[in-house]
Amino acid sequence: MASITPFYASLVSLLFLLSACTEAGDDYGFKVQNVEIKPGYQKISTRYSQELSLSRAAVDALENGVSLTIQIDLELRDSMNLTLLADESRLYEVRFMPLVQGYELSGPGLSDKKTFPRLRHVMSELSSLRFDFRTGPLAPGSYEFRTRTRLDNARLPAPMHLPALFSADWQHDSEWSTWPFEIGV
Repeated sequence: MASITPFYASLVSLLFLLSACTEAGDDYGFKVQNVEIKPGYQKISTRYSQELSLSRAAVDALENGVSLTIQIDLELRDSMNLTLLADESRLYEVRFMPLVQGYELSGPGLSDKKTFPRLRHVMSELSSLRFDFRTGPLAPGSYEFRTRTRLDNARLPAPMHLPALFSADWQHDSEWSTWPFEIGV
């Protein structure tokens, strides 16, 4: 009976440690909060709102010279039969510049590379974006605009691919979110 008590004590300790590890991973990641959609002539104008937070491992890599690419995937589907009508990806690259101790952001919709004194300013810039999404002519009906944001681990240096594939510290991807809208007559 005395040998069972240490076993249960170690089991409870292990469960406590595992729960602490999973809770620590919840303080980073990407989440699409809202997408406002305004149909136009052969395009959809969107206002994109999201929450972005990098893990400590990603920030350390960035500060040690590794550029990070944030990819936003966009899809337009017919909501009746879920046929994919259009899709594209937007890539934003974040770099740390050690000489000026600042960050550089480049990507679509930015007239030139922008520099920021802090990483939180870069994340704030990416948290609210506007896109024009080319659709071609759309018939009146119901549609779905799907989107997700993810850290493109394939663009990391080759020695980092395997660790990024298996480490929870590199899993930042948001879930696909769907935003229905109508096009009237």
